[in-house]
Amino acid sequence: MIPSASSGGRPPGPPEAPAGRIIPLMPGVARGAVDRREALRAAVIQVVEHLVAAAVPPSRRLPLFDQAKDILDEAGWGLDELVGAATPGPARVALLHALGLIDT
Repeated sequence: MIPSASSGGRPPGPPEAPAGRIIPLMPGVARGAVDRREALRAAVIQVVEHLVAAAVPPSRRLPLFDQAKDILDEAGWGLDELVGAATPGPARVALLHALGLIDT
């Protein structure tokens, strides 16, 4: 079999890995540690409000919305606890502290 011109003279198969380091690009996610923590904190609050008060349409969700949903699942808080965290106050502070998103 003669390799096609589009394959650059190589036989068909998986492409070679590029030389160097590959840095995946994800808009709105690549931030410094402090900025990322603040962004994730805002996303957690948005998810709590989404679950308790009013649904946030996909087009208006913060970039870390899905990650915030995942860490809320890990926190194990019930809906009754999330209702308290939907508004500013001690319950919200306790949730963000439990998730490691604020210091005491």
